[in-house]
Amino acid sequence: MSLRAKIALLAGGVATVGLVLGLLLSYLLLSRLALGEVDRALHLQARALLEEARTAGGQIPPEEEADLLFGDFPAAAWIFVQGRLVWQGGVTSAPAFLKGLSASRPVTVGDWRALALTGGDFKVIVAQPLGAVERLKVLYLRLAVPLVLLVGLISGGLAYLLLFPILNPLSRLAEAARRFEPIAPLPGQDEVARLAQAFAQLLSTLKEERTREQAFLALVSHELRTPIAAFRAGLEHLLGRKALDREPLEKLKGQATRLEALAENLLAMSRAGALDIRPSRADLERLLAEAYDRFQPLAVASGRELLLEAEPVEAVVDVRLLERAINNLVQNALSHGKGRVTLRSGREGEDPFVEVEDEGPGPPPGFRPGLGLRVVEQVAAALGAHLELQPGPPFRVRLRFRSPSASSPTLGAGA
Repeated sequence: MSLRAKIALLAGGVATVGLVLGLLLSYLLLSRLALGEVDRALHLQARALLEEARTAGGQIPPEEEADLLFGDFPAAAWIFVQGRLVWQGGVTSAPAFLKGLSASRPVTVGDWRALALTGGDFKVIVAQPLGAVERLKVLYLRLAVPLVLLVGLISGGLAYLLLFPILNPLSRLAEAARRFEPIAPLPGQDEVARLAQAFAQLLSTLKEERTREQAFLALVSHELRTPIAAFRAGLEHLLGRKALDREPLEKLKGQATRLEALAENLLAMSRAGALDIRPSRADLERLLAEAYDRFQPLAVASGRELLLEAEPVEAVVDVRLLERAINNLVQNALSHGKGRVTLRSGREGEDPFVEVEDEGPGPPPGFRPGLGLRVVEQVAAALGAHLELQPGPPFRVRLRFRSPSASSPTLGAGA
């Protein structure tokens, strides 16, 4: 059963129960009011008969009898003088046992409502049949039962119709989630609409993440295919020779180094994505100096010039991730850039930064970043740094961090 049908049934049930309780209270109130009218009529009739009996010596003229006992409230009456019945009149169907009534307040005896009133030697008993009251109750119930059913059905039907625009965003969201496709912006400002909008945004984010994940896996597969194939070909070449040659071994070492760098990039992306962050104060000048020492032989071998223009500045970072990001930036500059490559650290206002600059134009607009730059983006997001790419020449990539607090040596992940 759909949520819409369940809510409609619930609305119909609540309306039915509410109406039943209301009608029950109305029934009890109506019964009490009807008995109240009967009791008032009994008191009026009894007092009038008692006054008339005192005046006429216990006898009631036919005209008075007709006016008092056969009007809007037909009744039976008995008049006693010193305990002896001297007159009776009114409705003739009254049971005989009512003559022995002594209650001074209205009581219900069988299907009759009776009252006894005394004054001196006179005693008057007046009784009215409750048939009219009972018929009124039955008529009320005959009207109430169909009304309850009708209101329940109408309430449920209206709720079912009115719930369509309210629950439609959820239905659209469920269908989009089943197909795992983004959905157009959902209208509405109520709680259900806001919930559907939040989940729609989450679905769109998940779809984007899945797309990026698939693109990343394709990129990693492409990046790994070449060094692994070259490594395998080199091994096969060495296995086919009787004597080892240094040149193939050097090539294998280079491929192994490339595979190691790819593995480190994947590990850095995994740590950054899982927010496996170990923040601490680090000297950015020292990190750039170490990167300068690592890549100086590669720069000399490729005929490029590597410069270091670092200022002593501290930032709260994860040293493992930041070293991997710096390595990737320098590797990209040496592999794809032009001219001199400069490693620089300093401050922009109060914020410390590191940057890598080369004299090339940089990547063209709309380019898809490779694994190295993706790792840099992921590390920047995990460390709460701002990544800036300035088109060239010169082409510059800067990682700008927030200024570390003097009172707090370490900050949480994504600070």
